[in-house]
Amino acid sequence: MRLRGLVQIIGSWGFVIVYGILASALMLLTLGLASRWLAPILLRFWGRTMLRLAGITYEVQGAEYVQSDTMKIVPFNHGSLVDAFLVPVVMPPGSVAAIKREVIYYPVFGLAVYLLGLLLIDRGSSARARRIMDRAAARMAKERLTVFIAPEGTRGLTGELLPFKKGVMHLALASHAPIVPMLISSSYDLHPPGKLSSTPGHIVIRFLPPRSTVGLTTDSVHAETESLHSLFVTELARLRNERLGAQKVRA
Repeated sequence: MRLRGLVQIIGSWGFVIVYGILASALMLLTLGLASRWLAPILLRFWGRTMLRLAGITYEVQGAEYVQSDTMKIVPFNHGSLVDAFLVPVVMPPGSVAAIKREVIYYPVFGLAVYLLGLLLIDRGSSARARRIMDRAAARMAKERLTVFIAPEGTRGLTGELLPFKKGVMHLALASHAPIVPMLISSSYDLHPPGKLSSTPGHIVIRFLPPRSTVGLTTDSVHAETESLHSLFVTELARLRNERLGAQKVRA
């Protein structure tokens, strides 16, 4: 392993442990009363620091689609561990990320995740997952939340987009919130599964215009899930081709 990679690993884990303890303590001291505005600030600082340690820069396109103070569901393609750093950085105020429930059992990090109020998704039981989505929709309505969620459910091993689970549409059905697709380019290339450190590089994040969920029914959940997946396949290919074209021009 190169020195840069070793420095990243040691620095990242050291930062996660220390920052996780401090963030947890701060949330406990405030009794969670300031979590709506404090949690995004803490998570954004964590994400930016982790990206700096990894040597990764990013640019955001279409940010105006997620800035309004209304309920939204923001599905994103999940190709790499790096996505966990990117999402908190781009989340506007009044947002929360949905993550797998197992994370709360990670030492230090799990406690911080729980206290920061992240949305915990159960990937094992579909019935339980649907109940969680119903509770999430109630929380969205109460707090006017925007929810960031990975419809693939997990990272792929090849960089190809995995089939989408129906959680996004069930959440849309329960909340009636519009869907704002979020595309992430190149994160798999910079940190593929099994690699301990990241390759420095640049990532483009592109938000697409909102998709209305008016008229969504239980019977149309499957078809709409497939339609959303097809949109991601098409737009990710477009984004990839645009980046390759820009690289050729610079060369």
